[in-house]
Amino acid sequence: MSLLFLGFSINVYQTHVDLQLAATKAESTTQSLKTQIGVLETEKTTVEDSLKREQVARAYALAALETQVTAIESDLAQKEDIVKSTEARANDLADALRIAEETKSQLTTEVAQLRKDINDSQLRTDTFFAQILTLNDEVNHLNSLKAQAIERESQLRNQVGRLASVVRRNGLDEFSDTADKPPALDGRVIAVRSDLLQISLGQDDGLRIGHHLDVYRGAVYLGRVKIRETQPSSAVCEIIPKFLKGQIRKDDNVVTNLN
Repeated sequence: MSLLFLGFSINVYQTHVDLQLAATKAESTTQSLKTQIGVLETEKTTVEDSLKREQVARAYALAALETQVTAIESDLAQKEDIVKSTEARANDLADALRIAEETKSQLTTEVAQLRKDINDSQLRTDTFFAQILTLNDEVNHLNSLKAQAIERESQLRNQVGRLASVVRRNGLDEFSDTADKPPALDGRVIAVRSDLLQISLGQDDGLRIGHHLDVYRGAVYLGRVKIRETQPSSAVCEIIPKFLKGQIRKDDNVVTNLN
């Protein structure tokens, strides 16, 4: 019994010791926990302060962001308005471009037609101008012919007048036979070359090829010549050797009425 009690006492004592140790340990643990709690509370306070500061900062940042968002939204709205206005302007420009292209196509067609009309008109003008030049040339030619005809008419009138004078001087009329008979004339030698000489009397004076004329220097008879070629106002004569009595020179007299 005493052993039992002793054993129980030992157990109680041991239990008490264990409890004391456990209590000491628990107290130490409690103290440690209190210390940790104090550290944690300090950290909590620090974190809360930091959190409050961060919340304030975030509030300021959020307010700034909201302000920026508002500004961005306003700017975006303005840009959307600009985009809408630009799109409307682009649509207007597209319509204007389409109208301009249609107008350009129409004007291109009209310009092509105008160029064709101008080319045709220029061709007609060139043709008309060429015709005018041709007509002017023809008119000038006709005027020249007219002038020549007038001049020739004047020459013929003068020639007829001279011929009429020659006929009258020689007592002839239009029915007289003058084939071999030179009119009565008095001229002079204007050039001498070998056996040929040129005289101042010609076709207008009534001379014809084959007529004979006598050459004198003053009262000296020099010889006889025969007409070989006639011009309106001069003639070329050939000296007849068998009648030659002296050297014929320029300015000697030529007559036809000595026979």
